[in-house]
This record gives sequence, structure tokens and C-alpha cells, in this order.
Amino acid sequence: MNNRTRWLLTKLRLGWAFLAAGAALALAGIIIGLEYDYLPYNFRVITALGILLIGIGISYLVRYWAAQKDEAAAQRAMVDEMDERTMAIRSRAGNRAYWVSAGLLYAGIMWAGFAANGSLPPLTGDTLWYYLAAALLIPFAVYIVSLIVEQHKM
Repeated sequence: MNNRTRWLLTKLRLGWAFLAAGAALALAGIIIGLEYDYLPYNFRVITALGILLIGIGISYLVRYWAAQKDEAAAQRAMVDEMDERTMAIRSRAGNRAYWVSAGLLYAGIMWAGFAANGSLPPLTGDTLWYYLAAALLIPFAVYIVSLIVEQHKM
């Protein structure tokens, strides 16, 4: 077994692992939600995490299943993923996204501190939910935009 085949099988195993873990979490979320519906917790979060993992697993399987049958496609996928240029681009994009997320979380912590003193209104309910969603999605958008810009720049 050569490096390419081993690398490809590792990616496929990872896809199957994500798929299995996602199915288990989704099923657990559904069962817990039905069994303990009297509790004030929203167990759909567990199901949603399972669905996310299922999607990640399917993306791995779709991406690398086709490459398994075509030797040239497998070579291109491996070279593309392990290319130093691509790794540097991902590293720079990840660094930018990290600093954006750190800034957003610092701003949220400062807001909570000032709200405790009465200087600002507290982040509660929907406002807190929207802020946390933005703190998750904005760095992700920065990462994607940085990848696209760096791909065209280099």
C-alpha cells in the first residue's frame, strides 16, 4: 500500500467516523428529546450537532470516494491538500479568523462586564443569541474570504 492509498483510506475512514458519530448523536438527541420531554431543556441541540457531523462525514465521503476510483484524481487531491502554498494560505486565513473571533469574544466579555456595572444594557435572550451566532459566523466568513483572496493573490 503506497502513501496515496493509505492517505485516501484514512480520509474515507474519517468520513465514516464522522457519519457514524453524527448518526449516533442525532439518534440520541431524538430519543432523549422524546423520553425527557418534560424537562425544560432543548435537546434539539444534540440532534443538530449530529446532523452537522453527518454533513461533514458525507462531504468527506463524497470528496474522497470518487478519488479512490481514479488514480489521477487521488493524486491531485493529495497534492492539493498537502501543498505548501495551500497550507500557508490556510494558515494565514486561520490566523485572521482567530484574531477576529478573539476580538469579538473580548468585546462580548467587556460588554458583560460593563453590563454588570450598569453602564450598558445586559445581553440577554435573543440579543445574546444573535451576538453568539455572529461570534461564530463572522470568523468563519473571514476565513472563507481570506482563502479566496489569498488564492487569487498568490
